[in-house]
Amino acid sequence: MKLRPFFSNDFFSNVYLIEDKKNLLIDAGTRPLNLPKIDILVLTHCHLDHITMAKNLQEKTKCEIWMSEAEAKFFENNRKEASASQFFKTSANFDFKINKRLRAGDVINLGKTKLEAIVTPGHTPGSLCLYEPKSKTLFSGDTVFAQGYGRYDLLGGNASALNESIKNLSKLDAEELYPGHGPARKGGVGAYLKSIEVWHAPTPKARGISRSLV
Repeated sequence: MKLRPFFSNDFFSNVYLIEDKKNLLIDAGTRPLNLPKIDILVLTHCHLDHITMAKNLQEKTKCEIWMSEAEAKFFENNRKEASASQFFKTSANFDFKINKRLRAGDVINLGKTKLEAIVTPGHTPGSLCLYEPKSKTLFSGDTVFAQGYGRYDLLGGNASALNESIKNLSKLDAEELYPGHGPARKGGVGAYLKSIEVWHAPTPKARGISRSLV
């Protein structure tokens, strides 16, 4: 798998480019990127720090935008609230077309690279992870990071669902973890995922004062 990661050092999300017969970008980030041809843009979830540049990329590259079926439904019901743009007082344009809705177990065939779609609710109702079995690589969005896991107290979040999703991910034979924020984790990923237990907040908005989307 030919992978070009664009790691963030702050609030902005990581972006990953997989180059093959078809080029696939995982998440759109918040800043313009000078990238080669993109055929498919997969959005792991609909929070603004992962989708702000989606419309720009779709117009510029003519790429298709794919999301999980559950996330697309959640997002299209109220794009501003689902993206958390109201909470964070941003005015980005999220009026892009969703071309395909993925379900758990769907395989994205790029040529030599084949990615399995894994729907992992918890951070959002339809958060999506992608797994590449040959290289044992997991792209985890904001479901889980190299250290810790995503918040669950924004609209559509659920601690119990997040805990179950991470347990399901721990069953994969994963050696490399590329999250939506922060550094990658290489080696011991399976054992690391098994060690995570989501802390249940006493109220759904217990972390609501946090000005972070992660």
